[in-house]
Amino acid sequence: MTMKQSCLSVVFVLCLLLVSCSTDTDSVHEPHLAKLDDVLEMAEEYVIVKEHRISTIDNMLQSRGVTMLQQYHIYGQLYEEYHTFQFDRAKNALENQIQLAESLKDRKLKNDSMLKKALLLTKAGFFLEADKVFDTLDTLKLTDGQMVEWYNARQKFLHDYQEYLRTSDFVVKDADKIKYYQDKVLVNTPASSPLNRHMSILRLIEEGEYERAYEENLRFIRSLSEDERDYAVQTYWQGFICENLNRAEEMIQWWVESAICDIRGAVKDNASLCSIALNLISPQDTDRAFRYIRISLDDAVFYNAKLRKVQIASTMPWIEKEYIAGKERQNKERNGYLLITIMIAVMFMFICVYTVGLYAKGKRSAKLIKKKNSLLAEYTSSLVKAEDELRKTNLDLVEANAAKEEYLGLFLSMCSGYLDKLKKTLPREQYENELKNFYKTFDTSFLQLYPSFVDDFNELLREDGRMTLKEGELLNTELRIFALIKLGITQSSHIASLLRYSVNTIYNYRAQVKNSVLSDRENFEEIVRKIGSRR
Repeated sequence: MTMKQSCLSVVFVLCLLLVSCSTDTDSVHEPHLAKLDDVLEMAEEYVIVKEHRISTIDNMLQSRGVTMLQQYHIYGQLYEEYHTFQFDRAKNALENQIQLAESLKDRKLKNDSMLKKALLLTKAGFFLEADKVFDTLDTLKLTDGQMVEWYNARQKFLHDYQEYLRTSDFVVKDADKIKYYQDKVLVNTPASSPLNRHMSILRLIEEGEYERAYEENLRFIRSLSEDERDYAVQTYWQGFICENLNRAEEMIQWWVESAICDIRGAVKDNASLCSIALNLISPQDTDRAFRYIRISLDDAVFYNAKLRKVQIASTMPWIEKEYIAGKERQNKERNGYLLITIMIAVMFMFICVYTVGLYAKGKRSAKLIKKKNSLLAEYTSSLVKAEDELRKTNLDLVEANAAKEEYLGLFLSMCSGYLDKLKKTLPREQYENELKNFYKTFDTSFLQLYPSFVDDFNELLREDGRMTLKEGELLNTELRIFALIKLGITQSSHIASLLRYSVNTIYNYRAQVKNSVLSDRENFEEIVRKIGSRR
C-alpha cells in the first residue's frame, strides 16, 4: 500500500468514526413517549375547547329569567369544569353555590357544596382551610349519600395531610381513623361502584398487596372509557403499582396513558407527566425529562394550588442536575467531534502537500491533482457543516445557562429544605460542614452569574459602609442577603429560612446596610435587583 492510499484510508476511518459518534440511540420508551409528544403538541387546542365549553356554561348565568336554583346548578357545572383546570375558579363556583343555597334556605344543597369544597381544598393542599370546612359540617344533618362523601373526603384529608407532614414531628389529629373511614366508604357503597373499586385498590396498595392491586385495577381500567377522568386516575395508580413491582417499562406506559388522558381533558392538576420525567434516567432522555417537568410546573402554576407546585418544585434540583450532566456529555461529544475534525484537516493538508509534489512528475500527475482538488472541495464543505453544528451546540449551551439562572432561586430553596431534613439526622459538626458547603456553593454559583456584584454593590454605599471581605470569603452575610434580594427573594422570613438566621437579624442587617446608602434609600433594594441586568 502506497503512502497516498494509507492517508486516504485513515481519513475514511476518521469520517466513519465522526458519523458513528454523532448518531444518537433512541429511548427505550420511544414508542410511548413519541405518542405523548404528539398529544402535547395539541395541548393548546384542547385548552381552547375547554375554555369555549366553560364560556358557554358561564353565558347561561346571564340569561334572562334564570332562577336561583338554576344558577346553583349552573355553578355546579362550572365547578365540574374548573376543579381540575383552575383551583381559584373552582373554589369561587362552590362559594357561589353556598351563597345561593343559603338564600334558598336549602340545607342539603349547602352541604353538597361544602363537602365538595372540603375535598377540593384537600386535593389542593390547603389543609387548614379544609379542616375548618369539616368543622362547620354537622354530620347528624347529612343524608346517607352525603355521609359517604364525608367519609371519602375525610379519609382523603387525613391521608394527604399525614403524607404532607411525614417529615415533621407534627401529628395529624384523627390520623388513626383513616382505615375506619375507608371501611365506611366500602360498606356504604355498592361493590361495583367506581368509588368502592377505587377505595378497594387503594387499600390493597397500602397493605403492600401489589400483585392483587395490579389485577383488580387492570379490570377496573378496562371498564372505563379513555376519555374519563377516572381513566387518568386509575392508569396513574397502575403506573405506581408497576413502580413497586419493578416493572419500569410498563410503569412508563401506564403513566403515558394517564398523561394523554389528562392532556386531552385539559386537566392542569395532573401528576403523571411529572412522574414520567422523574423516571427517564437514560442520557438520551435528559432533554425530554427537563421539558416534561417544565410543562408540569407551568400546569401547576396555571392551576394555582400550592401542593402540586411544591411537589413539582422539589424535583427541580434532581432534574436540573441530570440536565447539566447531559449538557456536559454534549460538550465532551462536541470536543470529540472537534478533535476528529482537526485530525481530518491535518490529513487533508498532508494530502494536498503530497499531491502538489506529484505534480512535477508530469501530465498524469496533473490530472490526479485536479481530481484531488475536487475531493478537497467536498471535504471543505463537510468542514463548514461541522462548524455549523458547533455553532448550534454553543447556542444550546447559552440556553442552558439561562435556564440555570432562572431556577437558581428555586434550587436554593430546595437545598435549604434538604438541609432542614439533614439537621434531624446528622451530628452537629457534620451538619455545620454541610451548611458551610451550602453557603460556598451559593456564593460560587451567584458570582458566576454576577461576577462584579460585590464591586457594583459597594459603589452604592458610602465609603465607610462598604463591604470588606475577609481572606477566603466570597460573600459575607450582608452580601448574601442582598444577593438573594437580587434573585427576587425579598421576604425577610424566606431569607432568614435560607441563611439560618432569625427574621429580626435579617431585618437589622437590611436596615444597617440601607443606612450606608449614598442616595435614594427608599428604592435601594430595587436598584440592587437591577445590578448586572445589562450583562
